[in-house]
Amino acid sequence: MDGFDRIYDLHKILSGRKTPISLTDILGQMECSRATFNRIKRHMTDFLGAPIAYSREQGGYYYDQQNHGHYELPGIWLNQEELHALMLIHGLLSDVGSGLLRNQLAPVRRRFEALLSQREIDPCALADKVRMVGATYRPVRHDYFVRIATALFNERCLRITYAARSSASPTDRAISPQRLVHYRGNWYLDCWCHLRKDLRTFALECITHCQPSEQTFNKIPTAELDAHFHPTYGIFSGRQKANAKLLFAPTIASRIKDEEWHPDQTIAITPDGSLEMTLPFNPATPQELIKDILSYGDEVKVLEPEDLRNRIREKLRLACGLYGISVC
Repeated sequence: MDGFDRIYDLHKILSGRKTPISLTDILGQMECSRATFNRIKRHMTDFLGAPIAYSREQGGYYYDQQNHGHYELPGIWLNQEELHALMLIHGLLSDVGSGLLRNQLAPVRRRFEALLSQREIDPCALADKVRMVGATYRPVRHDYFVRIATALFNERCLRITYAARSSASPTDRAISPQRLVHYRGNWYLDCWCHLRKDLRTFALECITHCQPSEQTFNKIPTAELDAHFHPTYGIFSGRQKANAKLLFAPTIASRIKDEEWHPDQTIAITPDGSLEMTLPFNPATPQELIKDILSYGDEVKVLEPEDLRNRIREKLRLACGLYGISVC
């Protein structure tokens, strides 16, 4: 039984009575533990505004409608993560459910639409009422995507030709796909690279050739994948780790304070109202961090490390040169 059903059951019990009901009777009717009841009650009072009160004299719980008026559950209660998930599922069912998998996905679609109806959401109106706008999208060849996904789930090697943007010439590699990542609107592949004998992340749109390979698949444990790819900033992370210290101007400090650039970031407000942020990044692949820093223009300054400051300086010098501005 999910949380929605528990909430609905407790609401039915309390709204159908004029006198308090004991905890023992509530637990019996809901078939749940005291801990579950306390969690559901706290969620209803804190987030749904339910006027649940306790009477010591009568030893039971009740809706305090005398002081708060008649109470009904709100038709919709979704946090941002739940709404995001609903939109993703709706989009996937709409895109995939009209093709070859239409009949197989029909039961899933009916269950999903029933879930929306429980929360008084019209499935037909969902896309009109809520819209998700993604970042710049880079298309991937359909046949390559299918081969990569097939190799990923069947744990088979691939031979690819990869044309990295930072390299003048493409390279041929044998890879063991470990994980597909959808990041900022685009697809990436975490894999073991047999050429480099290390973990690598490849942008799928940069793969110019892809075919199955008979090479032995190298399966990397999930914990090792997480330890490699999660510690530093951005999609192209890795074992090399350094700390970047950024200073944001007072004009945007309040906004930056509410942003999470990395789970391990630290922030501090300086006496003049600026915000100082320290976060880990991979100095070997700082391109994404540099791009995000430059997007804030004159409202952010790199304090350290010096190499990152120099890279930012060079980018700004080249940008000024495009507009005929001479920078010493």
